[in-house]
Amino acid sequence: MTSASVEAPPPGRPALLVHGGAWDIPLAETDAHLEGMIEALARGRTLLEAGASALDTVAETVAVLESHPAFDAGRGAVLDRSGQAQLDAGLMCGATHRWGAVAHVRRLAHPIHVARRLLEDDGQARLLVGAGAEAFAEEVGFDLIENEALIVERERERFAALQGADGFHTSQAFSGESHPRGTVGCIALDEQGRLAAATSTGGAPFVRPGRVGDSPLVGSGYYADTEAAASATGWGEAIAAVLLCGRAVDAVTAGSTPEGASAAGLDRMRQVVQGSGERGVAGAATGGLIVLDRHGRGGWAFTTPRMARGGWYSGGEPWTLL
Repeated sequence: MTSASVEAPPPGRPALLVHGGAWDIPLAETDAHLEGMIEALARGRTLLEAGASALDTVAETVAVLESHPAFDAGRGAVLDRSGQAQLDAGLMCGATHRWGAVAHVRRLAHPIHVARRLLEDDGQARLLVGAGAEAFAEEVGFDLIENEALIVERERERFAALQGADGFHTSQAFSGESHPRGTVGCIALDEQGRLAAATSTGGAPFVRPGRVGDSPLVGSGYYADTEAAASATGWGEAIAAVLLCGRAVDAVTAGSTPEGASAAGLDRMRQVVQGSGERGVAGAATGGLIVLDRHGRGGWAFTTPRMARGGWYSGGEPWTLL
């Protein structure tokens, strides 16, 4: 288990954190992960410095990560048992508690943008899946793409290897180098003090077609309120079972002071991830999350060998870690 806190900026200044998945990232792929996070942080920083909302920032920052093939989101997603990519994404505005999500989509370049459009819609649906989500995307002006455009050669090779493997379980993907990838996420605090969270994924490798993990589920793969925001990555079935992001936000804000999240609050967040049995991810599988409070103090925790993460706050410089 590894964890740390991010330096707290002065109250009221914007900040953001990103992640690019938690697993045993091989050395040969670290440069690509760092490159993708640097590009995403640059986009998020530009938006926040221009006065953009936290919601705009997390959507656009995640879209950058969806375009980068190093990660398991959008282009570069892992393949299911049918040899196709299936994508999930969701986001939430902490100020309004409005959220939007799509799941099991195969023809969207940026599922986070369609999730954002659902958040802004009339509220009759917040989560759409499969063909229904793609029909909605077309209806509101998004172009559909061929699934082939999402697939990279690296994932074709991994899919071929898994076809010949015996006894593979999806939870194994996050603790070893051979069959994993990285869900992506972003949490942001804007200059108005508003928080937002977003998560996007191609799921776990070699799953049954139609499987949906935690990433599009509010309270599990992402959560934001007026006090804090969180985004998770890892084995979705375990994360959903413990409502990881909702519980992490509660754990951090329960220890908050007027200056921000307390050390005890960040420690409770770490315990949510590391907890035993069904009370935490580590008891059943592997994963991690990032969290940010309304004063700009944040932290992360993960149970995997590595987690790709980075951040920025006003007055500082972007940083990345693996």
